[in-house]
Amino acid sequence: MMRLIEILFPVFGLLFLGGFLRQIDFVDQKMETSLNRFCYFIALPVFIVHQVATAPLLDAQTLETGIGIQAVSISLWILAMLTASLFGVSARSRGTFSQSCIRGNLAFVGLPVLAYALSDRSIEEQNLTSAEAVLAMGGVVFLYNILGVLSLEWDRRHEKGGNPWVRCILSSMQNPLLIACFVGLVWNISELPMPQPLSRMASPVGATAFPLALIAIGARIRGLKLHDFGLPILGAALLKNAASVGLGVLVAHLLGIEGNSRLILLVLCATPTAVATYVLVDQLDGDRSLAASAIAISTVASVFSLSAALALGL
Repeated sequence: MMRLIEILFPVFGLLFLGGFLRQIDFVDQKMETSLNRFCYFIALPVFIVHQVATAPLLDAQTLETGIGIQAVSISLWILAMLTASLFGVSARSRGTFSQSCIRGNLAFVGLPVLAYALSDRSIEEQNLTSAEAVLAMGGVVFLYNILGVLSLEWDRRHEKGGNPWVRCILSSMQNPLLIACFVGLVWNISELPMPQPLSRMASPVGATAFPLALIAIGARIRGLKLHDFGLPILGAALLKNAASVGLGVLVAHLLGIEGNSRLILLVLCATPTAVATYVLVDQLDGDRSLAASAIAISTVASVFSLSAALALGL
């Protein structure tokens, strides 16, 4: 129990710190947006490139872990669409509901939790596991966008409006996290050494990604307009924070994923609903109130889902 507290306290402490700083207006909307942009476009991509490029050559296990996470995401998406009506979700909000159930905050919550969980391991093992997690989640980010557009467009299929498929594919290709994965992987495969001055600069820049991102996420959640708690919000939390972990255990067993790869799979499955869910829902005219409330409730409930993932994976 103490080990779980040691791992999760820094993550949720920084989230609540961000919310508190937003509450007292120390971090206003402009500052929160700037922090998010810095982490998303600079700090996290630098971290990803550095970790992947300098890791030992990655094997087929990374691909298997990525396939496992995608299998869980697709299964959860199908389950969400099939059970939406049971949770009282209106037909116009089912796409938003499914997004709230599957789109995890992999980069800004999942990676920090893994980093703290492996802090007592060797530096080589930490770097290798971080690189595997980053590459495994690369394909999932693209999958999230595809399923998101499919779900939200289906909700408004009888309404007029442009088709955002091209924009979705282009935005995925321009995603700085995916670009960083690609650059790091090419560097890794080429086996070129990273110059020491560049490595020494990348290390502290990348290290700022997690604390600043968690503070910014806490501030963003505090600034969202929340919907009254109801059955749809409860359903989203049950699927995202409970069913996802169960599916992760099942997929890990079926694919024979063990060790640190199993930990990666379970932790990434247990992450709370990503703030990016609200962005996509807002762009495609989904249920904004449902998305905002699901993010907040899922983040609180992820204390339990991440605890379960760590207990089952460590």
